[in-house]
Amino acid sequence: MIRMQNRPAAGNPRSGLTLLEIVLSLTIFFASMAALSQLATNGTRATVLARLKTQATIRCETKLNEILAGAEAMQSKSGASFPDDSHWTWSLVVTPSSYSDLMQLDVTASHRGSSRLASVDVTLRRWARQQAVFIKGVTQEKQEEEKAEARTQ
Repeated sequence: MIRMQNRPAAGNPRSGLTLLEIVLSLTIFFASMAALSQLATNGTRATVLARLKTQATIRCETKLNEILAGAEAMQSKSGASFPDDSHWTWSLVVTPSSYSDLMQLDVTASHRGSSRLASVDVTLRRWARQQAVFIKGVTQEKQEEEKAEARTQ
């Protein structure tokens, strides 16, 4: 009996892949896919956090401007909701300084989401004159102008 063996001829290269080569290539492929998916997840987390921090900063600036313009009272307040989104809250801490007419305003905008990724707090601090002192100064100026006009007439 003569056996036929499937050996390539001396000049012909072998065709096909071995099982070891296939397993090795699949292992490299899946390891690289796992690393790339982790990078994509980290990028998404950073994007969400940056967007929330930017939004919180804008909300703090807006609330500070409302307080300085007199639309909101310059009094400490905690846990007030923003009217456009109930997930966002703001707090104001008014601290008197060593100068009688100067106040320190700390506005904090907070977002509470379903995960720690969606939760952010941003605080902005600003020094401002008390509104009562400002109004008193404007009223005195107006009275002085009226007195000056009355003298000239």
